[in-house]
Amino acid sequence: MKSRYHILLTVLVGLALAAATAVCLHSLEEIHYLKSFFPGTFTVEEAFYAGALELIKVTIIVLPLVLLIAVCLFFLRRRNEP
Repeated sequence: MKSRYHILLTVLVGLALAAATAVCLHSLEEIHYLKSFFPGTFTVEEAFYAGALELIKVTIIVLPLVLLIAVCLFFLRRRNEP
C-alpha cells in the first residue's frame, strides 16, 4: 500500500507538469494572437523578438516548477531505495 507521502509527491509532480503545460500553451496562443493581430506589419525580426520574449517568460515561470518536480522525484526515488 502506498503511503500518503508517496501519493502527495506524485500529485505534486502531476500538478506541476499540468501547470508547465498550461504556461507553454498560453505562450503559443499569445504568439499566434500577435501574428493574427499584426498581419501586415509583423516582420520576421519582430516575430523573432516576440518568440524570444515568450521563451524568457516561459523559462522564468516554469523554472520553479521544474525545481519542484526534481525535488519530488528525488524524494520519491530515495523513498523506494532499500
